[in-house]
Amino acid sequence: MAKKEKHEEHENLERWLVSYGDFITLLFATFVVLYALAQVDATDFAKLEESLKSAFSQNTLLEGQPDIFDANQSIFDQQQANSFIPSLMVEYISPKYEEASFKEIDEEIKELTDLGELEGISSKITDMGLLLTFDDKYLFAPASAYLDTKAKKLLDKVGVLICKKFVLHYMLVEGHTDSHAMSSQIYPSNWELSGARACSVVRYLISKFKFAPSLFSAIGYADTRPLETATSSKDPTNRRVEILILKNKYKSQFGVKNDPSLNLTKKQQDAIQAQRAQIIKEVEGDSISLAARKLLNENKNRKKIEEQKSEKLSKRNKELYVNIENEKKPDDTGMPKMEKPVIKLNSALPDDEDYGL
Repeated sequence: MAKKEKHEEHENLERWLVSYGDFITLLFATFVVLYALAQVDATDFAKLEESLKSAFSQNTLLEGQPDIFDANQSIFDQQQANSFIPSLMVEYISPKYEEASFKEIDEEIKELTDLGELEGISSKITDMGLLLTFDDKYLFAPASAYLDTKAKKLLDKVGVLICKKFVLHYMLVEGHTDSHAMSSQIYPSNWELSGARACSVVRYLISKFKFAPSLFSAIGYADTRPLETATSSKDPTNRRVEILILKNKYKSQFGVKNDPSLNLTKKQQDAIQAQRAQIIKEVEGDSISLAARKLLNENKNRKKIEEQKSEKLSKRNKELYVNIENEKKPDDTGMPKMEKPVIKLNSALPDDEDYGL
């Protein structure tokens, strides 16, 4: 019996449709996200993001292709810290924005300190967030929780840096004292004094920068949390106020259960942004930017160095500083007298010294 001829397998020329369909799906998701950015409030967007993560964490149309979104990655993680007020949703959702903003505030505080425009404050990025430490003597008089004009100006300079980057982040304000006994009618012990100082800072930041009161905690530790660098519990460096701008992921550990940020409508977000811009403008006034201040400071230093050099004279270059004495009377030959170089110095410099000019 004759064998049946095998028909050639039909070549599938439509495989490209699978890749094309996958591409169209991705493109659609991209436009959905862009539309959501412009239209929804924080509550709706958080729900949308979770839905997209859940949908795209499943196997894609092409077997073996990795997930479109990492389970732990935010849609906004590629956002960088803006130089001015960011979107509230970016601040609330993006850990990378948070990290970049912490770094920017930290660097700006260090630069302002180097320029001599900030005193009594240090900053450090920790696992919990950005820690700002104020030396007690720059904020309060001994045994007092009153903020004078100088202390308020210091808080203004730091508060405006925070306001530019964060308005939805939780902040812990901690008051610390040394172990010297404290007793007065107003503050019976260091516990009351440290707590009152933390509350003074919180009240000022809320009233000046219109931060939401629900985003603050004021804590008094008295002398129970000395610095690691302190020589003893009585060390004056222990007297300080600290502001910890907490990372969003740690909010729940500090009792933040009903986050008001998620209940903000688009209209409320726009109102907050407008208010922030106005507050920052009022606090900064006509002050120049940090870059301009740095340039101005460099020019001042350069001018100062040049003036110092001009006041000194090198032994090698004394011949450059001469006074030409012109004799009007002719000599015996009938020719005018030779011009005589005469060195005239305002200061006597030792002959064995050279000032390098």
